[in-house]
Amino acid sequence: MGTEWPQGRFPGEGAIAGAESVTYEPAPPHRLQDASELLAVEQVLARAFCDNPLNVAVISTQSAERRLRANRHALRGPLRAASAQGGVWVARSGPRIVAGLITTPPGLYPLPQPPLVSKLLGILGQGLRTASRWGEVHAALQALHPIEPHWYLSSLGVDPDAQGAGFGSALLGGWLERVDREAAPAYLETDRQATLRFYSRAGFQIKDSATLLGVPIWTLWRPPRE
Repeated sequence: MGTEWPQGRFPGEGAIAGAESVTYEPAPPHRLQDASELLAVEQVLARAFCDNPLNVAVISTQSAERRLRANRHALRGPLRAASAQGGVWVARSGPRIVAGLITTPPGLYPLPQPPLVSKLLGILGQGLRTASRWGEVHAALQALHPIEPHWYLSSLGVDPDAQGAGFGSALLGGWLERVDREAAPAYLETDRQATLRFYSRAGFQIKDSATLLGVPIWTLWRPPRE
């Protein structure tokens, strides 16, 4: 869980800096086995979430390098599970992936667990204590998860050196166009209070809140658009 993007305008509110260089697309199913593509998204999201409050609380280390390594191992399983459902979207600057989004279509949450060997490798890569704490967080968030069918935005991140150019805004806008074509609701969680206003402009409303490991968490709901 996590969201990181630059502040800026939501599509429809005005020009987005650098928007002419942005494309967004679902990772095509026939490309999901391309290790370089998955690795690029994994690296982007790991860097984007490195300093998020919940990330710091869970991994509990002052070393950004260690948090980055743990993030990559934690993201690997969810990325592959989501990609099998066409749920990995990317924004590009030219050929380079600079932002990634992980989503789950209605009726498919929670995604299946990775194979046992992959799961064990992920735990070893993160460290047992970190993996256990993430397990506690995910269980708490799952208890807050709505039962009504919806699109779930589990992660949206922009590479730190690409933030401020509208990539996150364009990626969110492209995803919401898909959601709105189905007249479906959408749901997400965030641990960054600064993003609440941004989400509000996109039509999200605060649904609930909680405190996990001392970090405030907000759940947000976007009603269906006819």
